[in-house]
Amino acid sequence: MLTRTVRRGLPVVALAAAGLALTACGPDSASSAPSGSSPSAPAASSATSPGSSTDGANADGSTSAGGSTGTAAAQTAGSSSAGGTAGGNTGSGTTVPACTTSRLKTTAANFDAGAGTAGFQIVFANAGSAPCTLRGYPGVSFVAAHNTQLGKAGSRTAGDLKTVTLLPNGHAYADVLSVNGQAGYSAAQCHLTTVPTLRVYPPNQKESTNIPWNRPECVGSTVQNLRIGPVHGNR
Repeated sequence: MLTRTVRRGLPVVALAAAGLALTACGPDSASSAPSGSSPSAPAASSATSPGSSTDGANADGSTSAGGSTGTAAAQTAGSSSAGGTAGGNTGSGTTVPACTTSRLKTTAANFDAGAGTAGFQIVFANAGSAPCTLRGYPGVSFVAAHNTQLGKAGSRTAGDLKTVTLLPNGHAYADVLSVNGQAGYSAAQCHLTTVPTLRVYPPNQKESTNIPWNRPECVGSTVQNLRIGPVHGNR
């Protein structure tokens, strides 16, 4: 009987021991599962952080947490832009081109009448979007309809030749002196005529421009009716 009891008791003891083992392992296994899943949750949250996507899309390059990548990209773009601007400035050392007739607005101003003469200035304004230069004497003459010249073309007076650089909307001037019948000429010599137009060639240009005139002038063939000085920068 004793032998049977021991043989029957072994399975019971073994089952009891197995149960204790399962009981001991059960809580540990259950607690390890949440512990293992806990790190993965924050990792997913960090990958979909709204802060990083918004900051990376900031067009103004503003700095905020999580947006360092977007901010760096904006700074890189800004550096490239600044470099392009600086590179464009290197062209400032090149020669400034001459002002062409088409980019100049040409007028007459600052009239000053004297005994037998009348002084005025031809004004050249840079109507373009970039600097240009003027140097030398303009060509000036009185003309009638169809650009028919009246009298002699203007002669040059002595003066200092200077290169005048005109910024956009900048101005240069040329002094002009005209004569009339009271300058010692007879009526036949003067041939006083109301002149409709003053024709002007900017310095070193082959294209002219016309200024409405409608003033009485001496246009006789023997009269030097216009005297022109070189362009200068001061009125």
